[in-house]
Amino acid sequence: MATDPLGAGRRAWAAFTGSAFVGWVKGHRRGIGVTVLVAFAVFLVVYVWLNPDVLADALSIGWGNLAVLFGLYVVVLLTHFLILVTTVRLCGKRIAVGPGASLTVYSTVANFFGPLQTGPGVRAVYLKTTVGVRLRDYTSATLFYLFVFGAVNASLLFLTTFPWLSVLGIAVGAAIVVLATWKLGLADRAGTVGAIAGITVVQALVMSVIYFVEVNAVAGPYDFIHSLVYAASANLSLFVSLTPGAIGIREGFLYFAQHLHGIPSDTIVAAGIADRAIYAVFLGVLFLISGAFHLRSAVQQQNTDRLGDAG
Repeated sequence: MATDPLGAGRRAWAAFTGSAFVGWVKGHRRGIGVTVLVAFAVFLVVYVWLNPDVLADALSIGWGNLAVLFGLYVVVLLTHFLILVTTVRLCGKRIAVGPGASLTVYSTVANFFGPLQTGPGVRAVYLKTTVGVRLRDYTSATLFYLFVFGAVNASLLFLTTFPWLSVLGIAVGAAIVVLATWKLGLADRAGTVGAIAGITVVQALVMSVIYFVEVNAVAGPYDFIHSLVYAASANLSLFVSLTPGAIGIREGFLYFAQHLHGIPSDTIVAAGIADRAIYAVFLGVLFLISGAFHLRSAVQQQNTDRLGDAG
């Protein structure tokens, strides 16, 4: 009897998501998130108290590095926008640039400050109610993006220890993408599928550059190859981000992957402090700018409606 890899994958995923463990996590995710957040806050206070140089290192990142990081965050945001546009296109719909940009900003802010993958949830609700994208289609497209993101970062984990395994992982991931595209009848949209995969790879690499800048700004010098492994372990924490910004979760992943990336604990903590602080400020500025534009558009629309009524 021939086996169906996709069917087996769906059944395995359904069994996992329907398991008692996942049900318990979903039912207690707020408590788990708060517990992890409090535990990490206590750890951070104690660690900084015992190692005061860490905070000084985090605050000494410099204006030049700050400007570079802001620019790189803009590029990451652009990749989120492009992934949004292409996933909507994969679902057979279109979204205009303005609404797509606003949705990207608001969902990115929600994803950072909210637990788990809040951003995709915000996008799914908006796209269903405004653009007409079916929840099932968008979920499938998002899972494809997350698969590529996970496959790339999981492969990069072994870049310094078993580089052949990294190459093999990327090759297997690419083969699965090609097979899934063919088996799911998406051959006519292969260009869109390839675009999502390509943008996701670029996104992962840009995030690696961000971590490279941060770890070298607070300590270093570290080479880019080790930063790729560091970034890969940090990025994989996003799949279990029970806390805002994956606080505590990311540091745990980075700590347990130290034998792969070789970056010490004090640098992990200092870079983590700098990263959260800078990214939170970036999102705050972005949210205010986007909100101002949205308010301006709403006022202009209201004035137009009034003029129309007066005419």
